[in-house]
Amino acid sequence: MALAVIFSERKEYTETNPLKIRLEEGIHEIEIVGDQQRRMNVTCSHITFVGKGKAQTTIHGGFRVTNQQHVKFEELVITNQNDACLFLEGSETNVDVLKCAVKECGSSGMYVCNGATVTATQCEFMENRGTGVFCVGANTKARLNDCQMHHNEYDGLVAYDHAVVDLHGTKTDIHSNKVDGIRAAGRGKVNIHLPPQHNTSHGNVGEDRSQIAGDGITGGSIANINADGTFTHVVVGEEDDY
Repeated sequence: MALAVIFSERKEYTETNPLKIRLEEGIHEIEIVGDQQRRMNVTCSHITFVGKGKAQTTIHGGFRVTNQQHVKFEELVITNQNDACLFLEGSETNVDVLKCAVKECGSSGMYVCNGATVTATQCEFMENRGTGVFCVGANTKARLNDCQMHHNEYDGLVAYDHAVVDLHGTKTDIHSNKVDGIRAAGRGKVNIHLPPQHNTSHGNVGEDRSQIAGDGITGGSIANINADGTFTHVVVGEEDDY
């Protein structure tokens, strides 16, 4: 991980000349090179961190990406008892997360804010002390493909303050969270690109789908969307005016 910091600061990488950090089997510590939350600051674009698989390569610590593009995390377990494992922020941020398990984090598993864009595919966000995936802020966008969010201390998935989340893939599964499965508030939107009969969110302690924020905060919307773009089911907050 120390070498990753050195190489990421050495020069500017491009789409045709990217930086790929290959992590072997075992446990890799970020504490030495990270901030006080044990997160490594990703300081360049066009960088990939790739491990040997969710059962082989574990990162102790997290990553913070601020206004960097084409950052990728693949085939890793990421765990950070201090804070969020993946903290993604800024309107220029574009991140892909592939086949990773983000677990046992001190707050949310993945926190996306301030206009950042993320695509996660075949990932698990589980057993975190906060929410599995928390998205907040105007122009913040997340596309979750065949992802699972389960056994988190709060919600499985939150879209808040105009953030937009799109769920795709029949293997999508949000369950066994200790508060709500899916929560949309403050005009946040969750678009479920699956048939209404798909068991997307189930078995959560609170509501499987919640859009009532309370405390004077407007609600959000949760919608199942057909292939032609029409809505087959929409849940809208009481105080909203969609």
